[in-house]
Amino acid sequence: MPEHAMSEEEEPSVVQVSTQYAVSLLEKLHGFYERSVLTDVVLVAEGAEFPCHRTVLAASSAYFRAMFTSGLSESKQSHVSLQGVEAATLRPIVQYAYTGQLQLDEYNVEQLFETASFLQVEEVVHQCCAYLLKKVSAESCLHLLAFADAYSCLELKQVARRMVEHRFPALCRQEQFLQLQPQLLMEVLGSDNLNVEKEETVREAAMLWLEYSPSSRSQYLSAVLGHIRIDALSEVTQRAWFQGLPPNDKSVVVQGLYKSMPRFFKPRLGMTKEEMLVFMEVPSGEGPPGPMALASQVSICYSPQAGKVYKLSSLPAGLRKLGVLVTPDNDVYVAGGTTPTRNSAGRVSLSPLGLRSAVNSLYWLDAQQNTWVSRAGMVQTRIQPSLVNCCGQLYAIGGDVNDLESHRRSVERYDVRRDEWTTVAPAPFGWQWCATVEARGRIYAMAHDCTFSYDPAADSWVEVAPRRSSRCFASAVSLLQYIYYIGGLHTSGGHCGSLRMPSGTLDSSSIMVEAYNLDTDVWEERASIPARRFSDPCVRAFVLLGSLCVFLRESHLAERPRYAIYRYDSITDRWELLQQIHERVLWDLGRDFKCTVAKLYPSCLTETPWKPPPPTALNPYGELDSFEDYDDEEGIVIPPD
Repeated sequence: MPEHAMSEEEEPSVVQVSTQYAVSLLEKLHGFYERSVLTDVVLVAEGAEFPCHRTVLAASSAYFRAMFTSGLSESKQSHVSLQGVEAATLRPIVQYAYTGQLQLDEYNVEQLFETASFLQVEEVVHQCCAYLLKKVSAESCLHLLAFADAYSCLELKQVARRMVEHRFPALCRQEQFLQLQPQLLMEVLGSDNLNVEKEETVREAAMLWLEYSPSSRSQYLSAVLGHIRIDALSEVTQRAWFQGLPPNDKSVVVQGLYKSMPRFFKPRLGMTKEEMLVFMEVPSGEGPPGPMALASQVSICYSPQAGKVYKLSSLPAGLRKLGVLVTPDNDVYVAGGTTPTRNSAGRVSLSPLGLRSAVNSLYWLDAQQNTWVSRAGMVQTRIQPSLVNCCGQLYAIGGDVNDLESHRRSVERYDVRRDEWTTVAPAPFGWQWCATVEARGRIYAMAHDCTFSYDPAADSWVEVAPRRSSRCFASAVSLLQYIYYIGGLHTSGGHCGSLRMPSGTLDSSSIMVEAYNLDTDVWEERASIPARRFSDPCVRAFVLLGSLCVFLRESHLAERPRYAIYRYDSITDRWELLQQIHERVLWDLGRDFKCTVAKLYPSCLTETPWKPPPPTALNPYGELDSFEDYDDEEGIVIPPD
């Protein structure tokens, strides 16, 4: 046998088909389509003709595969008329069959989804669904819920429904809600995850839907009311509602409410939410020592009412130095920041920023799932941008990268519905850091002794009254007709004309508080917070239970630091102790932690193993100790493992 002959035991080698060959073959088929070469079938939609190849159509569409291989007369027709299919929608689907490329936008995605579903082009259906998933928002969720339900897109339906449940109080009066199909409406009304604080909201939504078309919907009265949890309604509501019903409806209503009895005592998710302090960029204390340990951080929540600590989902990709925002609708966002820089081998490598590089990412917290959802990235990368919500839009102001003045002055606006960022008028200042708040439909940015106001309608900035002190790294809060500027480092010679931030010093005598009166355009000094108890300027201001509060790190001589929440009484111009928190409850938070307040669901979070003893009672209406009455008692015992 010749040496090159193959023995019986040997198997032929398999040559892997290259990607280049596959692409080349597809390009040639597309060229044949463009020139109508060797085409053997013509698709007709709205009178427009598309000469195609049966094999290509059959390979990309289960609909055409069944048609051309059925052996029926249709399989041999030279022209196939597609009733109800628009030519403008068929064209990109045919192009996708020959190129694998699909251009999607908000104007064509739903039509492409419908046609691709009809023609069973699964790849196009999948891409359309993925596109729509990113577009689910408070403005679009009702429409997308009905759309996904009609076309049995389960993943899109699930995500859209979660958004409807989250924004239920605001959505239940909208026209799109009142037009929901009966079965879909009842799915929503029966959900345990409705973000409602009172069952009355669900009852009103049900009645609005029934009254939208009484003649056609009376048959659903009993079924719809079966999803209302009667025991959660107040006695006054129950009595007034039942007495106001027409006699013929009373028995039907009773039947419907009887059906809901198994769920009488189960509260909706929104009834369980609590105002919590959210701490981000907190050192975890885990991992190896050294510089890399700095990347080990966690996000936690603290419930002042329950005195419990919960673990929030970790920030994506080890994000640090980011901007944090909680909107009036209780949506939590983080944007910008830095992530570890890695080389082509996946290992951390050095960069001009040390071991980290700036990013432009934006994430939204899905509170029900306790997960961070990626949204469209900002136009520019930003480190510690100031985030603020104004007129339903998000704004990212400043942030520092490579000491660029133009970068620090830039401002972007995020359209939640479109999931898009656009640049707006740049700020007249080039600060590396600023505190921002929204008040009366305007944005106020503060640093040093200056305050600037941005009008979204005019897309312009103006300077307002200067403050009496020059400070940076302070906390700012808007409440009623005032903007409060609290704490921070005193700066010397730091007028708004300075592009670089001057060195700062901590005033050891007090933590200063100033209030800007929106009615009079005047800054006023308010009672300072004595600083003798505080080891550093870790002062975080927020609104808790409707009152201005601050979170502080206290220092007690030989004792380890502990934390406290103080509330401001605007009538007496006095700061009062609201709650003490030992460091064993909230471990060392470091110096760079972010702190904000959000209403979260304890059942959706993971409680930490450490269970502290009951803290000082949180009573926003009762007597509260002042600084002079501060009790230095201690005696917390860690329970055994």
